Amino acid sequence: MSNISAATNVTSIKSKRAKSKSIKLTSTLINNSLPRATRYDICDSVTAGFRLRISPSGNKKFIATGRVRGANKSRTLTIGDADIVSLSEARKLATEFLSKLQLGVDAVQVKRIEEQAKADEVNNKLAKQLTLQKAMQQYLDDRKLKPATRKSYEYEIPFYCSQFLDRNIQDITEDEICEWYLKGSKTPTSIDKAFRSLKAILQYMVGLRLITFNPCEAVNVRKIRYKIQARTRRIESHNITNFIDSWIGCMGNEIINPIQGDFILFLLMTGLRLDEARTLKWESLDYKSHSFTITDTKNGHPHTLPFTPLMSDLLERRKKDSVERCPTNPYVFPARQGRGVSDTKHLNDCRKALDKIAKDGDMPIVRPHDLRRSFASILEELDVSESNIKALMNHQDGT
Repeated sequence: MSNISAATNVTSIKSKRAKSKSIKLTSTLINNSLPRATRYDICDSVTAGFRLRISPSGNKKFIATGRVRGANKSRTLTIGDADIVSLSEARKLATEFLSKLQLGVDAVQVKRIEEQAKADEVNNKLAKQLTLQKAMQQYLDDRKLKPATRKSYEYEIPFYCSQFLDRNIQDITEDEICEWYLKGSKTPTSIDKAFRSLKAILQYMVGLRLITFNPCEAVNVRKIRYKIQARTRRIESHNITNFIDSWIGCMGNEIINPIQGDFILFLLMTGLRLDEARTLKWESLDYKSHSFTITDTKNGHPHTLPFTPLMSDLLERRKKDSVERCPTNPYVFPARQGRGVSDTKHLNDCRKALDKIAKDGDMPIVRPHDLRRSFASILEELDVSESNIKALMNHQDGT
């Protein structure tokens, strides 16, 4: 049949004009139908709702379209490529689909339910073989976590959740989780941190439809969650001068390592988190603008701080030492290695140096994050606005 004859029996999908007369779809008609500037359908006169859809690229597909009886829902089934599926097979499948719609069966929804049921069956089989150990590994592999966060999971789950480690995640009950949680009353902070990690893993498994619910939710529902108070320890105002005097004494008498000593002062001057400061590289320093930028921060927002005169002196001292002792080390605060300095690694911790400073000054124990809190307290006493303090500390709601 000619293309002109075929064209008179075309129903435009986009236009709202009256439907053209249908024509019997044949192999010859299908082969001779040419693409147009816009997609169009050729309706079949044998099976109402059965169509050949032709796209501008020349691709031809069989489709079936109709409404669910009693629900007034329009449904379309893409049967397949006309070059692959035969006309007779396509018409048969269209008839089955349209018959279901006439009977009030939402064939598309049924197909979705059947596909979901098959997927759930596969997930159920996987879940029966999935232990907490494997679930944790899958969670860590799928999520883009910072190395320190990943290391935390790898320590907390095996150490605190050892009784569940080789258990199937489907078999872990709410009562077991609650009982385990309450047994940690002597170390509430540690057990609550492990609980949060466990809850996150199991919630991810719920999202993957490998389990139907998260048994950790029972701890919140039954209101047995420990009330963990936020740490507020810092160097008190009256002890700041004492701390600095002790720092000067320990540095001058070589009681503490000069790299760790400078690192401690840098923490107090900047309010940076431990990991942000110890991973600072020379390439992050901009001497033209007299500032440095931390890109890998806790909230993901780059954090830029200016050089102060004291900070400039400290960095100049570190640079001179770095050129002499470890010129290839990219970090501002390199790690110790034997009696020398590492060429590749950064400083890891400064707690021992802080203990020596506290002991020398007869002060309470001080930890790296206490210096960050002390930084904020000093700014408050200097009457710096709250918004500026948040910005200097790179809090997410800072301006």
